[in-house]
Amino acid sequence: MSYNRQANQDYNIVVDVDDDEPTLEFQDFATNPNAQSGRLNTSSAPPVSAPPPYQAAVPADGNSGSHSIWHVEYWAQYFNVDSQDVVQRAYLAVVPKDSFLDVYNTNPDLWGTFWIPTSVIFFMFVTASLSQNIAEALAGAKREYDFTMLSFATFTIYVYILTVGSFVYASTKYFGSQPGLMECFSVYGYGMAVWIPISVLCVLPFDWFRWAMVGVGFVSSGFFIMRSVNQIV
Repeated sequence: MSYNRQANQDYNIVVDVDDDEPTLEFQDFATNPNAQSGRLNTSSAPPVSAPPPYQAAVPADGNSGSHSIWHVEYWAQYFNVDSQDVVQRAYLAVVPKDSFLDVYNTNPDLWGTFWIPTSVIFFMFVTASLSQNIAEALAGAKREYDFTMLSFATFTIYVYILTVGSFVYASTKYFGSQPGLMECFSVYGYGMAVWIPISVLCVLPFDWFRWAMVGVGFVSSGFFIMRSVNQIV
């Protein structure tokens, strides 16, 4: 509709109003729950997805759970190391300047766990026999080899590693820790590495020196084991 109104004698003002145009509406904030609470309406916003769950690290071959303990493939993953890896871990067991378990857990192995105690048995038998040969040669006596010492050393060392490693595993698991059985065996297996150089040094025919080296061996091996077990706990 149109309004024609004469403002004065000189000109006219014509205002056209379109009835079809939408009228201005005012929102009643008293009856709007979103406005009353002072929050924006986010019902149309896309949902935020939750972060993916944490997944524990797997061994280097990535298929540890695909084989049972009765398959050869299960044990093969624990022998996937080379000489450099074993030497590095044995060095950390003798000179624990870095964490042994941090290096070991990147690629767990049983190769060093088995061969280091076996090497200790061999070196102890050879050096003890050599030491007795030297002593009896100086005394003019005839040497007779005692292989019962070899059997006793083999039985003692292997039983020590298996028994004490299993006991530590069961104890720490009982008190809420989550250790690995192979991890416990490896701590005590690699902990024998210090006895290889000590057995060689004990060839020298000085009793006081031998006892001193035995003391150093117990202190070094005990410190390494305590530090590693404390990290497991």
